[in-house]
Amino acid sequence: MTARAPDAELRAAAALVFVEDLGSPGLCADDAHHLGEVLRLKPGEAVVAADGAGSWRTCAFTAPSAPRYKAAGRSDADGGFGLEAVGPVQQMERPLPVLEIGFSWAKAERTEWAVAKLAELGVDLLTPLVADRTVVRPDREGTTRRVARLSRIVREAAMQSRRPLLPRIGSSQSVDAILARSPVGGVALAEPGGGPVSLATPVVLVGPEGGWTPRELALVDDKVALGDGILRVETAALVAGTLLTALRSMAVAPLP
Repeated sequence: MTARAPDAELRAAAALVFVEDLGSPGLCADDAHHLGEVLRLKPGEAVVAADGAGSWRTCAFTAPSAPRYKAAGRSDADGGFGLEAVGPVQQMERPLPVLEIGFSWAKAERTEWAVAKLAELGVDLLTPLVADRTVVRPDREGTTRRVARLSRIVREAAMQSRRPLLPRIGSSQSVDAILARSPVGGVALAEPGGGPVSLATPVVLVGPEGGWTPRELALVDDKVALGDGILRVETAALVAGTLLTALRSMAVAPLP
């Protein structure tokens, strides 16, 4: 595993957007508005179009030639803004190991903040956790709505941080369910007094502010410490994600 700096083309582009077809990249209405009306890109400026699975290409932004097209009665969903492919399709491989942060449901704005920051960092899988002492427990319909909103937040955060690989929001799961589908020995609980964060346990679970129950603590052998204080759920999730992604990218060196 070697450190990989962001591609120069990705960093130099005015924006990154996700599209369904890299062969014929088109803008959805929200992205068209953002590029044309919020960022006010000029025709010809470089925009990266990505498919979310690591494939991407550089495009040129296109805009209507007539000023204030809305006044002329344009009703196009994309406002006439578009993309013209100018570079070859390139592929970014997903770095290994795949990193997952599972953290207990919290109030909406706190969960959304953590998800946005973890997506910016490049954590691969974000899993809402229902631990034994989780207080916020959305019903099935509420969970569906919240996961849909979190998916939009992930998309926006990946666009902002120029990540062609789109992080994934997992389904709401218990510690038991995560252990059942994870490699043996690859999961650690965030717990004061634990050992250092390591890529040997690329799945780190952050419990509710009431802490883990004795039952849950007995389920998982590996425990990792995230500092010498008691952190809120969203802070602990961000610390775990920061340490794991920094280790994977070799921004920090592992302990000898």
